[in-house]
Amino acid sequence: MEERTVTTTAAIMYVIMLMIGLGIGLLIPYFLCHIDPNINAGWLRGFWHGSNFIGNLILSLFDGRLLKAPVHTAAYNFFWWFFTISSCLMWLGFCINMIKGLGKILSGEYAQ
Repeated sequence: MEERTVTTTAAIMYVIMLMIGLGIGLLIPYFLCHIDPNINAGWLRGFWHGSNFIGNLILSLFDGRLLKAPVHTAAYNFFWWFFTISSCLMWLGFCINMIKGLGKILSGEYAQ
């Protein structure tokens, strides 16, 4: 019975930490990554908008925000695509590792 309690507590803590991480991942684009359609966006904005693509994508479902600046340079376009693909792969790896970790916790692999 003791092992089951430890496993359940670890799983609950794991899910809480996951929710905190996802919350921070949404707060950064919400407060710091508004895309102004009237500004000619350069490479640095391409990096920033691409890096926060997943957060902006989720937030765009609720407030209709832009995912990519309509007025931009070629460098913006390159960096936006590069960092959008990179951030999507990072989030995919993050989610896969979280699911694997939760499975190991629930199976008792980490129980002592």
